[in-house]
Formats: sequence, structure tokens, C-alpha cells
Amino acid sequence: MDEDRTATWAEGTSADLVADAHALGVSSVSTRMVTAWVEEGLLASPEPRKTTAHGSDPRVFPPEQRELFTKLLEARERSPLGRVPQRSIVRVVLYLWLIDDSVVLTPQARRAWRTHARATGKQTAARRSETARAIVASLAHPSATIPQRRAAQLVIEEGERTGRIDLPRLTSVLTELCSPWPAQPGAPRIERAIPGPFGPVTVQHHIAMWYARHQAVRQLRNEEVNEAALIGCAPSTAPNGPTTKPVGRLWLPRPERSPRLSPSPRLWRAARSRRSTPS
Repeated sequence: MDEDRTATWAEGTSADLVADAHALGVSSVSTRMVTAWVEEGLLASPEPRKTTAHGSDPRVFPPEQRELFTKLLEARERSPLGRVPQRSIVRVVLYLWLIDDSVVLTPQARRAWRTHARATGKQTAARRSETARAIVASLAHPSATIPQRRAAQLVIEEGERTGRIDLPRLTSVLTELCSPWPAQPGAPRIERAIPGPFGPVTVQHHIAMWYARHQAVRQLRNEEVNEAALIGCAPSTAPNGPTTKPVGRLWLPRPERSPRLSPSPRLWRAARSRRSTPS
């Protein structure tokens, strides 16, 4: 932590955070909102403080969390959008956790992942149909028939709508879509490979990745990924490293920083400098 941060920010109660928000001109902030942000993973849980022999003082947020709260509010107020949804703000918190876990600790990140997962996949019927058509267009062989394309689109739309994947049915319709020719008697089916970033892959590879994504979202939504699993997944520090990080056998998508909503550059620089400073 640099000297400027130590001199500027101190621990504070929920009332102090509300006062900080009012000083910024954000009069809609209340202690109830602070509590909601803690529940959603936008803030860490306040820490207990006891200065007397009897009773206890109000819980306090550490300096890093107090600054985080202020910077998120400032970023929200700078956004050209009339109302910034929580799913956009939580991506900033998760990005901070990925690059430096001294600002956003793992218990907070676990709640933030839950909030992120619960917002993931919530699409309108029109958006689901558009997504399904794009998947079909990317996998379909030029000679695939209209009924084959339509069958694949309906199965994909149903999986996106319900969150449940019928793997045998999905494998069947996508295989027919990708390789629309009958198998020769007594011989295995010849399946077309699809170009991928690291070489040709089969349609089963795409199905496995889609299924893994659904499983990851479901486990995060239900808080089935524990803190130990998250702690054991150190993110890549390479400037052009992978945009995913493993959690056990799953791969979670890295939330990208939104150009419309980001804290001040000083917060990012401070997080990165603490990560690069040897302990």
C-alpha cells in the first residue's frame, strides 16, 4: 500500500461509507444499500471491533474496502447509462480479485461470483434465438438441410432457456448438423473437424465446453465452489496470458473490464504495484 493511500483512507463503519457517498453527491446511498453490496460481493463483510469491556462497537470496513466503495460509486456516476446494473459493477470487483487478492479477498470474491453467475445466461427469447442461430451457423456444414439446422437450433434454445442439457440429444443433432452424411454399414461415422484456435476439433469438443460452462455457472450460482478451490487457482500474471482460470476441473470465464465502467486508474495501479512488490 502506498503512502498516499495510507494517508487518505482509514477504516470506517457503514455510516462512514454513506457519508463518503453523500460527500460525492450520491444522496441515494443508505446503510441498507451498503448491506446489500456486502451480500452481493461488491464489498467485503465488515470486521468486528471491540474497544470496551462491555458490548461492541459498530463493525468497520478496512481502508481498501472503503476506497473500493468510493471508486465504484464514482465509476457508476461517470457511466453514460442512466442505471448501471449490479452485474456490470460486480465484474470490476472480480477483475480486481483476479489481478490482486489484497483488495478483494476470497470470501468476498465467492459472493461476487455467485452474483455474476446468477446474472449470467438471463436472456430474452429473442436473444436466445439469436445465440442459437449463431451457434448453428458456426457449426453447420454447407450441405446441412433446413430441418437439421432447425432441430439443432431448437435443442440449443431449450438448453439455454432451462439450463438443463440433454447431452445425447444435443450430440445427435449437432453431429448431424456438422457431418450431414450417413455412416457406412460396418464402418465408424466419419465426422468433420472444425477449425479451432489450437487446431481442428470435433463437435464433441464444443459440446463438452458448453456443458462445462453450464456446470461452472450452476456451481457458482449455488455457492458449491468453496474458498479453498478459489484460493488454489492463482491467476496468470502474464500481460497476454489466458483469459480463464481453473477452479478444480472447471474453467471460469474471466470477467473483462468494461470500458464504460471502471474505477480510477490509480486504484488499478495500486493493485498491480502491490502484486509486483516482493513480500
